[in-house]
Amino acid sequence: MTEWFERSFQEDYLKIYAHRDEQKAIQELEQLLPFLNMRKGQQVLDLCCGQGRHSRWLAHQGVRVIGVDLSAVLLQEAIRNSLNLPVLYMRADARQIPFENEMDLVVNLFTSFGYFEEDEENEKVIQQASRALKPEGMFLFDYLNPLYVKENIEPFTETKLDGMEILQYRTINESYVKKRIVIQEPGESQRHYEERVKLYNQEDLTQMLERNDFKVIHQFGNYDASDYQTHTSPRMIFICQKQ
Repeated sequence: MTEWFERSFQEDYLKIYAHRDEQKAIQELEQLLPFLNMRKGQQVLDLCCGQGRHSRWLAHQGVRVIGVDLSAVLLQEAIRNSLNLPVLYMRADARQIPFENEMDLVVNLFTSFGYFEEDEENEKVIQQASRALKPEGMFLFDYLNPLYVKENIEPFTETKLDGMEILQYRTINESYVKKRIVIQEPGESQRHYEERVKLYNQEDLTQMLERNDFKVIHQFGNYDASDYQTHTSPRMIFICQKQ
């Protein structure tokens, strides 16, 4: 059975999320960079890199980047936009990547976590990040704040883009936040996608990280490196060090 993310992260994904561009990547990383002990020449893994916008920004900081993603479509877009940059892209499942004690930094950004139904499968992503890192390597783990999402979810949005209509329906319960996406283009049948992220609270994630040899050094509530506030922070951003 095909997983939801295998169906969703294709050509339409690039249209739906066209606003997540290079400038957004800068905004999402530049305030966090001072906390990562990153130095020129280091090896960095962008785990679930998508179309590579964070990989490219990191490469511009003077590090060597490996971007890993499962979507061949998003990887092709990443390669097309990363010419002449020190970035290598690789297709792999985040639960099984071929690195061990090689990376100085691993980043997992923009809620690229919680895609699987079983907790053990989700935790494998953190396990693989730990395995890939050298001792004392750093891990930047960026996840949504479930309490904030519950209180601020926008049930419906409608967007028009170059004649294409994008309808997005959002729901949340105790276990998942879900998004149903309907795309309509003139003269074509509707296309339907679903996105689903399993919800974990701060304590759940901290325990997962600690079980996998990480010590949480900092926790922020947004990309501006502001302190995490339980109900008002949109993100839960963990900066960890492998022990």
